[in-house]
Amino acid sequence: MAVKSYNKWKNSIRVWLLRKLPPCQRAVEKISQSMDGKLTLRESIDLKLHLGICAWCRRYMAQLNTIREAARAKSTEFPDLQITPTPALSNEARERIRCKLGSEN
Repeated sequence: MAVKSYNKWKNSIRVWLLRKLPPCQRAVEKISQSMDGKLTLRESIDLKLHLGICAWCRRYMAQLNTIREAARAKSTEFPDLQITPTPALSNEARERIRCKLGSEN
């Protein structure tokens, strides 16, 4: 009896929080923002509460963390790939492009 009462109470709090907290779409935005920088105290609390009751957003955050860790591991594994200069066009190639564009008009 006590377990049933506890589960009912817990579920009612979960439903109340879901109504009061931002929806999953906003939570996903906040998850991304939290990875780029610091959230305000209010945003951080809202996000933590949302993650406490939403399994889908927790899973999404875990997936983003996995991708982030894999990218970091690869960047340390191949440091020469981080700074790859983009090849510049030679002056002759630029002139050929100008001539082609000029003849089409």
